[in-house]
Amino acid sequence: MMADETESRPQAQPDFWRRCSSCKKPIAYAKLHWVCNVSTCNRKRTGLVFCEVSCWDAHLPLMNHREAWAEERKSPTHDEWEGELRGENKAARKPRQKAEAPVQETPVAGAAGPKVILRRTPG
Repeated sequence: MMADETESRPQAQPDFWRRCSSCKKPIAYAKLHWVCNVSTCNRKRTGLVFCEVSCWDAHLPLMNHREAWAEERKSPTHDEWEGELRGENKAARKPRQKAEAPVQETPVAGAAGPKVILRRTPG
């Protein structure tokens, strides 16, 4: 049996956006929270969010950042978050164009090859 596709998708919680990555307290919709400025912490798959600066500070010894600071952000509204989970906020991806095969030139008889320049060091 195949599982229903909607079961595998994350669902929006009715009363909060996400949980703090450190203390696990709920972060409400349309409220301030903090994220780490380091790219490995704020990637989509990692997605660390913190309810307080002290929670952000607690993750520093684990992540061993050289230079980091907390950035204040506002969580999305419930409707914005549901739209993001459905994929409405994603930019439309264009399919890549296949590169045309390079035209191979046939060598002309008697044509000179690439010019090579040799430098001599004084010695």
